[in-house]
Amino acid sequence: MQKTKQIFIVGSSRSGTTMMSRILSNHHKVFTFHELHFFSILYKDTKKRLLSRDEQVSLFAKFLCIQSEGIFLRNNYKKYTLKAAKILPQKKLTSIDIYSFFLNYTTIQNNAVISCEQTPNNIYYLKEILDFFPQAKIIIMVRDQRDVLLSQKNKWKRRFLGAKKIPIIEAIRSYFNYHPILTSTMWSSSLDNGLKYKDNNNVKFIRYEDLLDEPAIILKELCSFVGIDFKKEMLEIPVVGSSTKQDQQQKLYILKTNKKKWKKGGLNNAEIYLSQIFSDKIMKAFSYKKEVFIFPPSLTIFYLFIFPIKLLFSLSLNLSRIGNIKKVFIKTFRLNES
Repeated sequence: MQKTKQIFIVGSSRSGTTMMSRILSNHHKVFTFHELHFFSILYKDTKKRLLSRDEQVSLFAKFLCIQSEGIFLRNNYKKYTLKAAKILPQKKLTSIDIYSFFLNYTTIQNNAVISCEQTPNNIYYLKEILDFFPQAKIIIMVRDQRDVLLSQKNKWKRRFLGAKKIPIIEAIRSYFNYHPILTSTMWSSSLDNGLKYKDNNNVKFIRYEDLLDEPAIILKELCSFVGIDFKKEMLEIPVVGSSTKQDQQQKLYILKTNKKKWKKGGLNNAEIYLSQIFSDKIMKAFSYKKEVFIFPPSLTIFYLFIFPIKLLFSLSLNLSRIGNIKKVFIKTFRLNES
């Protein structure tokens, strides 16, 4: 079977990874996958060991299910096991072998030569990706954390704005996941991990705001980076995915008004103040200017008080997704392992 090339689009959640994947998928050489969450969910239980035939088929069936029905319905994978068994070769395989085979097989089946995987939290697994796919191109999307904050605050509404496949429990999870300290800390920790690879020639950072301001210029640079020819039609993407507005599938363009939405309302001063404190270093690294506060806003104490409560709720609702809690804390809060 022909070997495909790989692109991985990563970044903090709600930073434009899906928009970038839609842009690249408009090129005939690129096939874009749904968010597979291989490293964060599927890989954690298998690591590098060889899988039994039943484990191989189950894992491949999960990939087929996620690509067909989405990550939230991955437990429906059993109906894909017969198809998986027919496709998978009869040989010794690890989970990474199956992941690589799935990317390659599906891309070729869709008449493309470049696999594009766009799971945002793969930013925490750049070492693994570069170890397993040393020639892969990695695009790290960066967005002003205050706009990310606003989007995360309203993410629970996505189910009612066009994303009907999102289960109610996922909307509830998104609601409890939000807190200005937690959200800004996760934004900072993800990009802090990405910055470790800033000198790698296969890694490219793209600021969401720059893409909105100069879409053609940024995309030409990106096309050169991943090795495809630029086509202006790539910028014709549906206006979907907002956490504040209804999806508009019929509109095909880059929505420039998505920049600095936080300045138009939706966040109070305490949320902005706290988020800037907990993301100060990374905001400076990417040239985001902070709002100036002479005194802490009055609601600051309230957010500090409820933070432990929110954190507990968030952990309880995410146990099935996060795996090792200790490792999650280390990655999120950038603690040193002892």
